[in-house]
Amino acid sequence: MNNKKYICTYFDQNYLPRGLALFNSLKRFHNDFVFFVLTFDDYTFNYLNQINENRIKLISIKEYNTYFKTSADSFRDRKQYYFSATPNICLYLLKEHPYIDILLYLDADVFLFNSLDTLYDEFGNSSIGLTPHRVNPLLKIFVKHYGKYNVGVNLFRNSEIGLNCLCDWKNECESWYHGKPGYPLSYFSDQIFLDSWDKKHKGLKVIENIGVNTCYWNAGNYKFRKIDAVYYVNKTPLIIFHFSSLVKESEIRWNTYSIYGLVSIKGILREIYQEYINRIESYGLNNMKREKIKHKDNLQKQIFTLIIKPFINQYVIMK
Repeated sequence: MNNKKYICTYFDQNYLPRGLALFNSLKRFHNDFVFFVLTFDDYTFNYLNQINENRIKLISIKEYNTYFKTSADSFRDRKQYYFSATPNICLYLLKEHPYIDILLYLDADVFLFNSLDTLYDEFGNSSIGLTPHRVNPLLKIFVKHYGKYNVGVNLFRNSEIGLNCLCDWKNECESWYHGKPGYPLSYFSDQIFLDSWDKKHKGLKVIENIGVNTCYWNAGNYKFRKIDAVYYVNKTPLIIFHFSSLVKESEIRWNTYSIYGLVSIKGILREIYQEYINRIESYGLNNMKREKIKHKDNLQKQIFTLIIKPFINQYVIMK
């Protein structure tokens, strides 16, 4: 296996600080890697293009739209356009760069706290790698619409199985329409399609390492510690933390939305968030703009949230 790591993501100007943080966290633990970025606007492309860094390889939005004969206007809303890009960009890279043996897709709002080698070792000779949500058991009745797996960390081998999986995913995303029969949600989610992969595709590996794709939705399952400057999830080194839903509400206040994971942001977990916030603020870019996925919570979830709100601290105050 080629030891060089090939990693891809996508983001626009709003997520540029998070994309920069992700890249710099990769640099902290790895030297031999390529970081492919699909840039969803010209500002992001031009900003990254000015960075003297040969490990960053850019795909412009014009190149992407031309290759796939698509545009934001082809979709009902911009989120569907963005989220449908996940299988597309992976397919594009594996087909146009056949030397890539394994492609790791990462959401732009994840951050490395340790080496990826353990993740690759667990993936082994598999063709597809998925990370389960591992949600707090008390939340399972409220989070069915999110699916079994999280799209934030995925691996695909450049093989017939890996490519077929991506093609299937691409077709499912593009054929979705509002009110489609048999689709469990009233809104688009590329993530839902992952639920069927264990039955449809061979060579699938569900990543068991709890230090990979750790997030507020599963943080309540674990105890976080710091030993000799290394963060641990229970007794496992923290590798990838997913800072999903993190929103800057004022100059000093950040909302983690951890209430939806039944976890308070305190102690070592608060320190993890503070480290990340300091990093994305260090670039001097705008962190205030961020568009959340909007869908109406069911009545059970609304009542549950109101009951537990006084007992959960979901905010990080930076001084």
